[in-house]
Amino acid sequence: MLGTVFVLCVAAAVAYRELPRLLRQHQRKEAAVFLMMLLAGALFSEVAVTGQRTPSPLKLIEIIYGPLNQLLNRLLE
Repeated sequence: MLGTVFVLCVAAAVAYRELPRLLRQHQRKEAAVFLMMLLAGALFSEVAVTGQRTPSPLKLIEIIYGPLNQLLNRLLE
């Protein structure tokens, strides 16, 4: 629980420091990308702090390309 609070506080502090400057300079696209990257980093940090087991990214690739692989195997037999 303490790790979760720490990750959220650090993410909030970084956003509090960087976002006003980006918005003041009218860099809205950069601010959006910054927020997405910050949220992704906070999410991955949260998973690391809590020690949750996550599936391998290779599983997603297998799900996406599995049907294509089967189709190509049938066509090339």
